[in-house]
Amino acid sequence: MDFSFFTAHPGIGATIGISLVCLIALPQGVLLAFKVLIGCILLQQVEENLLMPRIMQGSINMNPVIMFFALLVGVKVAGLVGVFLSIPVAGVLISLFDIKEMQGS
Repeated sequence: MDFSFFTAHPGIGATIGISLVCLIALPQGVLLAFKVLIGCILLQQVEENLLMPRIMQGSINMNPVIMFFALLVGVKVAGLVGVFLSIPVAGVLISLFDIKEMQGS
């Protein structure tokens, strides 16, 4: 159900993908389309808020709270480019200065 084209666009990609799936399910009934919408939203939230921080923590050895903070700062400083560059920059800074408190456990 996860289309790579839609996930490549942060922010609106998941919304477009979920909308497309719901439109496909709509001819089968409004109730089914609503159930699909709720299911897709729940799965996307679990993936984005529970699974991805744990996976990224293991791959770059960064605390998920620091990762979230880095994303917020990156968006505020550089917008969309900041979303893509904030995690690698934070990882390099943590490794460069060897900050044990910010590394993943």
